[in-house]
Amino acid sequence: MRESFVFHEDYICDLPQEYKSDFIHYTIDYGLYGKKPPLSDGTLEMALWAKIARRIDAESEKYKTISEKRREAAQRRYLQKCGGAEAPKADAPKNEPQIAEKPKEPTAEKKTAATEKEKPARFDKPTVEEIAAYCAERKNGIDAQAFFDFYESKGWKVGAAKMKDWRASVRTWEQRRKTEPSGGRTKAGVMWGKENEVPDEVADLF
Repeated sequence: MRESFVFHEDYICDLPQEYKSDFIHYTIDYGLYGKKPPLSDGTLEMALWAKIARRIDAESEKYKTISEKRREAAQRRYLQKCGGAEAPKADAPKNEPQIAEKPKEPTAEKKTAATEKEKPARFDKPTVEEIAAYCAERKNGIDAQAFFDFYESKGWKVGAAKMKDWRASVRTWEQRRKTEPSGGRTKAGVMWGKENEVPDEVADLF
């Protein structure tokens, strides 16, 4: 059974008036349901009907060909758009609900890496022994106990910011010690009283 067909006026316009009503019914039954009219071969009515039937069949075949070409063109466009993915079947239900794919959750390994990246570097307060060992390694003559006491009293801060690297602070003391006229023999509290005035390029090290 077809859903529709084109009924042309010239199917019946040249027929005698007494034939028109019957031929309208014949055309509709044949065009929609493929039902042939009850006409005998060799009669005038059958000759008239044969012309109508041939035209209905030709137009139906033409419609099928055009529909198939349109379907193939739509599939090609879909494949091009989806980068070679398989196109949906032409006879698939049009209103079938689409199930959205659940986004993949990051693996535990990726979660751990992301968490570690977000965490700021932790500052571990050094012991006097660790400071002394580092100063001895660098041979800078800095008093480890004085260094420890100074920053302990400040809450291990450089200016207003929390210290990030105590070894960098040791190196800063070391450089200041070289530039001090007294050679670093002044008291720690006096010598480092300008701690809040650490230049930005030095403070960035902490």
